[in-house]
Amino acid sequence: MMFVDPRAIGQGIGRLLFEHTVAAGRDLGFTRITIDADPNAEPFYRAMGAVRTGSVPSGSIAGRVLPRMVVAVRP
Repeated sequence: MMFVDPRAIGQGIGRLLFEHTVAAGRDLGFTRITIDADPNAEPFYRAMGAVRTGSVPSGSIAGRVLPRMVVAVRP
């Protein structure tokens, strides 16, 4: 799970966390990363190159649906 304190949004911290996660995945040989995103974070993940592939029920909030997104990990 990855979260940025709302007071820090817009300072590039989310981008750094995301880029670190993708780099770690690449080092581990991953070809893609699947993200069950907070609905409010979907635009961020789209900006990072992720594509929505569907939706999944939230594991913590009954009745809530999360966008499922995938980002390719390039060598």
